Amino acid sequence: MTILKNRTISILAKNIHLFKGWSVLLGFALVATTAGVALAPQGHTFDSTFTKWVTTSPPAPGVVANMVGVVDGDVGPGTYAGEILSMNTVGNITSIEALYHFNGWKHSFTAAVNVTQDETAGTATITGNVTEGWLRGASATGEYNVLATCPIGTPDNAFGTVCFQGALHVHVPK
Repeated sequence: MTILKNRTISILAKNIHLFKGWSVLLGFALVATTAGVALAPQGHTFDSTFTKWVTTSPPAPGVVANMVGVVDGDVGPGTYAGEILSMNTVGNITSIEALYHFNGWKHSFTAAVNVTQDETAGTATITGNVTEGWLRGASATGEYNVLATCPIGTPDNAFGTVCFQGALHVHVPK
């Protein structure tokens, strides 16, 4: 009876030790996958560049237009995908609500952005927030220039050779 009792205690102790090990490992995994901004240096700005073009016509109410392109900078070289959710032009100012997806080989994220494009100047300003992926929850600002002739190939470009080249700056708060 004593041998059985000691064996039961030994098995129980081993299982508790294994459970503690797994719970620590699970804890680290949860922190790594949910921390996003917390794992990045606080009070830092990460800069990523993009060249994008529109592949479907500008949206009508309730219709999404798609964008594609390339990215680089702090996300690493990769691809850009985007959706124009709404667009409104008053005078020479076009207001755009969009989703930007940066898919670099180092990092990937999605930002919900509001763009104010000056049609006369051929420039735009961007404000928004990272909603998914790397640096989730951080704010974003940026800018781009409208180029009549893109310096890279733009397959399936709805506007011929027109592209938009700029940068998105993701700000991690202190």
